[in-house]
Amino acid sequence: MTLHIFADKDILAVQSSFCRYGELHLFDGRSIGQVDLSEADALLVRSITQVNESVLSGTNIRFVGSATSGTDHIDLAYLQRKGINFADAKGSNANAVVDYCFAAMAYAVLYKDFEFGNCTVGIVGGGEVGGLYARKLVEMKMPVRLCDPFLADNAVAGENSDGMQYCSLEEALASDVVSLHVPLSETGPHPTNQLIGARELAFLPAHALLINACRGEVVDEAALKQVLSKRDDLVCIFDVWASEPMIDLDLANAVDIATPHIAGYSREAKSAATAQLLTAFEQHFALEPEPGGIEHQQQTVDLASLHTPNEESQFTALLAALPLPQLSDEFKIDLNAGLGKEAFDAFRQRLLSRQEFRSRLLLKSNYTQAQTEFLSILGFQLE
Repeated sequence: MTLHIFADKDILAVQSSFCRYGELHLFDGRSIGQVDLSEADALLVRSITQVNESVLSGTNIRFVGSATSGTDHIDLAYLQRKGINFADAKGSNANAVVDYCFAAMAYAVLYKDFEFGNCTVGIVGGGEVGGLYARKLVEMKMPVRLCDPFLADNAVAGENSDGMQYCSLEEALASDVVSLHVPLSETGPHPTNQLIGARELAFLPAHALLINACRGEVVDEAALKQVLSKRDDLVCIFDVWASEPMIDLDLANAVDIATPHIAGYSREAKSAATAQLLTAFEQHFALEPEPGGIEHQQQTVDLASLHTPNEESQFTALLAALPLPQLSDEFKIDLNAGLGKEAFDAFRQRLLSRQEFRSRLLLKSNYTQAQTEFLSILGFQLE
């Protein structure tokens, strides 16, 4: 029997990866509906597609895969009730998001006189992304405050496996850098919807850097706008927004850096996500994997010529690899021109070719020993 596989056309390498196993139907992730899936056996989506009863009811779908880490767009309870197998790409974008967070810190250093060497970093959510971010910071010997009540409940003597101490949300928010990395949830013992409101924002110290690269709904955007109207000392770098792709224009203009949910967008991350989905798909349908797998067409990019050696060269390297100020300026211009949704999707498509720090080559002689160690921890290749 021929498998009918319906897949978002923008999943990286989806055609070359899945066409061998059946009849592949590609669709626009924002416009797929139940009527389109009447013949489907498998559905492959990204975060922009809501997968629930209204989409799946009446179909023969037996496998749903999401090329994302988050699952708030998936009705997991419905899938479980109907016996539909689900697979996601958890952890595939962790390195890309951590790169984004360090680029955010580099922006604060170069544009906002932020003191990197003396700062404490509060991480809210210690999963794949938050955990990797914390480990890199600890390797740099930077103080980290990790807030994750789920992990803390299972920790021994209040520590995680890497020896980092857990703390309360209030303690994490009182850090010089606060970075949010929780999944979006509305129920359970620790819901995260509107987790950061007016009360929580009041804990941010003077000149704090706030990064949100998880989900927009985690922050009360109205409360944040109020805070930013009164506090010009805060540095806010936001990659995610409530009601994406329709973004609150006033908030986008109020934050220092605004990007359209691209922190986890890199060629490496998307390639890894497709590979994870392919493996789960093959296992579910008991298919024999073909040799070779997904091709990784990675090209090391030499950034050595872009830098004049100085005491901030390591931060310049980060923004050369991931130019957040330029991306934000271009995105805000499009938003203010009324492009909204079109700009959101266009930027995301464009960032699919982004390469992570680990695919970047730097000239070691341009950096001090301390800078070289810093860049090596972030994955840069130095020669």
